[in-house]
Amino acid sequence: MKKINLLLIFSLTITSLSFSQSKFGKNKVVTEPIGYSISGHIKNLESTQDTLILASYRATFEGTQSFAIDTSLVINNKILFKKISTLDEGMYFIFDPQTGGMLLPLFITNQNFTFSFDIKDFDNTINFENSIDNTIATEYQSFIQAKLQIRNKLSDKLDSLDNNDRKIIESKISNINTSVKEYTNDFITKHSKTFFSKFLKANQQIEIPESPLDSDGNPDKSFPYRYSKKHFWDNIDFTDSRILRTPIFFNKMDQYLDKMTAKQPDSINVSADILIELSKENKDIFQYVVSYITSTYERSKIMGMDAVFVHMVEKYYITNQCDWVDSTQLVKLQDRAQKIAPNLIGRKATEFIAYGTAFMKDTLGIPHTLSEIDSDYTVLVFYGPTCGHCKEEIPKIKHDVDSLISSGYNIETFAVATEFDKKEWKEFINNQQTGDWINVSDINHDEEGNPVASSDWRDKYDIYSTPVIYLLDADKKIIAKRISHSQIVEIIGRLGNNK
Repeated sequence: MKKINLLLIFSLTITSLSFSQSKFGKNKVVTEPIGYSISGHIKNLESTQDTLILASYRATFEGTQSFAIDTSLVINNKILFKKISTLDEGMYFIFDPQTGGMLLPLFITNQNFTFSFDIKDFDNTINFENSIDNTIATEYQSFIQAKLQIRNKLSDKLDSLDNNDRKIIESKISNINTSVKEYTNDFITKHSKTFFSKFLKANQQIEIPESPLDSDGNPDKSFPYRYSKKHFWDNIDFTDSRILRTPIFFNKMDQYLDKMTAKQPDSINVSADILIELSKENKDIFQYVVSYITSTYERSKIMGMDAVFVHMVEKYYITNQCDWVDSTQLVKLQDRAQKIAPNLIGRKATEFIAYGTAFMKDTLGIPHTLSEIDSDYTVLVFYGPTCGHCKEEIPKIKHDVDSLISSGYNIETFAVATEFDKKEWKEFINNQQTGDWINVSDINHDEEGNPVASSDWRDKYDIYSTPVIYLLDADKKIIAKRISHSQIVEIIGRLGNNK
């Protein structure tokens, strides 16, 4: 099947109503409810094609994805998508499973319409009935396509022209670009109440005015970024959830949070709050934005981004703004945030003190605290003496820390054993040759001999597996967490070079 060349805005890829259709039998009329009915006539469709698919766009946590909604047999070049359920309004497309390509984009704002076109002459034959959005989309495409053809022909001449002729052609191209811009703006204004117009506007780039002069009389170089960031969402109608069912919204959100925001939690929290405040115009958009940001930064592999997750839970979930979350899910989110919050990057590490008394003790029973350490850096390690992975990683940590110390760095290692067998703990220290570390554990037992901890330090340091490495600065603030032995070298080396 010949593929249709569509504009980029289409290749990115109904006010709901119901009506009834009567079937006349011998003695009675049977009424069949119809949710949607989309029929099409495609001339010169290859005879081997027997099935086409109606698919939708949808913003998900993984990006904009397409989903098959319905299938239709091709009978005499005609297709019919029809069910008693209604379609969510938004952008759809007809998909050809044989070629793997999009055959026709559709803006569904009406549950009942027809279309027709000739596969060999799409631009001149495409026609819709009972669908305003698709009709005006076709009108817009026709104008733009004609202008693009003229501009492309002019562009092809540029390389072979001298400077004077080149300037004339460039002027003509500029005029075409201006006419397209003016036509688009007028088109959006004329059809402002249609979904296609909102879609078109959402695709437009923000126009940045001329930069003001700085104190030295030069154009402010930071102005374009600041202006575009401030006005980034101006062209999005946040009252209309249909934008979620296009390729646009996720891409813009991803650009805003990932490309236009500094990759640090405080900056992301500010951008997230701005976006969420705008999204409150529509419940569906609000739910999607809040859920996406929360999930994305809870799962982020970038160290420190869990601070965004904690921010989201504390500001939006705990304050009962997320009514789509049931009580069980809410408790899980709160519990997870409470475990992460004490050990966020930049916060002071939780001290091992309960009721005013230090409870982490070395093999001789002498208590130790983080605050007693006087060094530029502290490597805080949690490990299990019987943990196989720990037996592999501890020697690597030991080697790398010793190398840094030999290079002149002032580092102490505070090693916390997470298990309760003192004999195995001592054997581990001897076998791993970590006697020069501050080796401590919280080994206690109740009256029945069951192991107990002196406090909830496992929760505060989020220790659910071992080994876990934290890196602290001289003030015992967390520089890094859940890092590998090689990252100790990398981070301290980088910080050391910056001194």
